[in-house]
Amino acid sequence: MTAVTGRLRAGPELELETVRFGDGGGPAVTVLGGVHGDELEGVLAAYRVADLLAAAPVRGTVTVLPRANPPALAAGTRHGDGGANLARLFPGDPGGGLSERIAHTIAAALIDPCDLLIDLHSAGRRYRMPPMCGFGANRTLGGRPLLDAARATPFPYLWAHASVAPGRSVSRADALGKPWAYFESGGGGALREADIDRYAQGVLRLLEIAGAVEPVSLAGPPPGRQVVVTGGDGNTDTGVLFGAAGAFVSSVAAGDAVDAGQTIGAVYDDGGRRVEEVRADASGVVMMLRHDLRAAPGEVAAIIAGEDGRAA
Repeated sequence: MTAVTGRLRAGPELELETVRFGDGGGPAVTVLGGVHGDELEGVLAAYRVADLLAAAPVRGTVTVLPRANPPALAAGTRHGDGGANLARLFPGDPGGGLSERIAHTIAAALIDPCDLLIDLHSAGRRYRMPPMCGFGANRTLGGRPLLDAARATPFPYLWAHASVAPGRSVSRADALGKPWAYFESGGGGALREADIDRYAQGVLRLLEIAGAVEPVSLAGPPPGRQVVVTGGDGNTDTGVLFGAAGAFVSSVAAGDAVDAGQTIGAVYDDGGRRVEEVRADASGVVMMLRHDLRAAPGEVAAIIAGEDGRAA
């Protein structure tokens, strides 16, 4: 399939480069990468998706935006101008700051017209996350619950959200009643080839179910066991918070099941004294865990979501 390169003007000083596949007919799907500048996983995965689509029979229209936040990516930071978090600004403001204009451009040109939104994220440098697919619990894709589509992806953890925090790309899609999904994995400043493959395969699976591409053999089968979790809106700015400053030493790993009140780590001061016991605020699965050693009061230590035995 021939790719068509396009540019979205987010302001006089910035253009966003897209790659589109398809002739404008059929289901329209948008794939975003690089909303946060310290999450190169989504950028590399978006480029890999584009490479795979170049050899795939596309029946709909798939638009890939690998570098959604060029200023933050250039700086290698999670946030953009003035500390603005692009993932909290959708649907944006055409008259606002640079990040607000980027959000508006993406929302108007790529989210509002699409039939399915897929946003590729990761845990960034400061956290670790298990490989997961988050999705709108109340949405459908291909005439079936979106959970069924998520099960077809190669992600071992599936996070069903009944609601999402405002300002995210998926929040905009959700407000318009559209199906949406986001992928997370890894973090800690490291990346494995298998992570990129998993992202790309997950995107292709959802494109197949949406009817935007014909079945692609490169999209491998889902894992043998998938854990479905619920609760929380996926806002990575909230969760179990640190109450003390120091070095955080974890006693669990991302993806572990924990009980409410269980110790998940401790904070030590520079003299080696334990100054805080960090405990789980609920029973469930650790969906995000602090990786960076240095911690400060008010920063997120972990996010725990409840395992849904009915859906598993």
